[in-house]
Amino acid sequence: MQIIAKVFEFEISEQELERECAKVSLAEREKCLEGALKRLIDRCLLLYKAMESGIKISDTEYENAIWELLDEEDPLKLWSTSLEQLTPQEMEKLLKQRLMINKYINSIFPQNIPITNAKIKEFYDEQKEYFLKPEQVRCSHILIRNDNEEAKAKAEQIRREIHNADDFTYFCQKYSDCPSNNVCGDLGWFPRGKMIPEIEEVAFSLKVGEISQPFLSPYGYHILMKTGQSEKEYIPFEDIKDSLYARLQQIEKEYKLLRHLAELRKQYASHIV
Repeated sequence: MQIIAKVFEFEISEQELERECAKVSLAEREKCLEGALKRLIDRCLLLYKAMESGIKISDTEYENAIWELLDEEDPLKLWSTSLEQLTPQEMEKLLKQRLMINKYINSIFPQNIPITNAKIKEFYDEQKEYFLKPEQVRCSHILIRNDNEEAKAKAEQIRREIHNADDFTYFCQKYSDCPSNNVCGDLGWFPRGKMIPEIEEVAFSLKVGEISQPFLSPYGYHILMKTGQSEKEYIPFEDIKDSLYARLQQIEKEYKLLRHLAELRKQYASHIV
């Protein structure tokens, strides 16, 4: 096993580095390896500080962490391509080290970093374009599968018998080949770019309550009824203030951690070889 770096008594092997970039394309490999080595060195520095601080992981903490992983992840993914060569003992060691690092980070940074309402509002105003809800429409449809003349004639005949929303609902439930027929053909709300072009073009050209003539898509012939429209608008500040507060707290923690790591790399430069 080739050792490519050492931080105090912690050795970083070529195998560890390869695991970090196991799923990266060849084109990105060199850049990934450079970043991975830096991350592994940072991890060793944090682990050293955790051990220096006397932090330990109890069996209960370890078992709880395992259950949390099983609750949050597909168990099969725990043994991903990048980790499949680890033995159970190596996996346990790696997880305990990560738990120690997390425990250390939580011990040096406050769990709730104060963020003023003014700071949150400033962030909202600066990033406002990200909180723009696009124009959306809601439609229901009747689908007659196939693109032959028989399907076209059937769609046209159905359309001639539809005079209002109640008619549309009746014929949708009776004749539509789309599984949405059990919810009156409802396609839900969608913005531009999320629906197939044929439906999008008709949906955004109709008025609310208007019913289209039959038109063809790769799925067959559709009859569309527009049931709603919302203009583009910014998400109100009050609606997302709490989530922005949580995001800003996370940003502050990440910034403090980066500063802390820079200080550790400088302080312990002679122990990184």
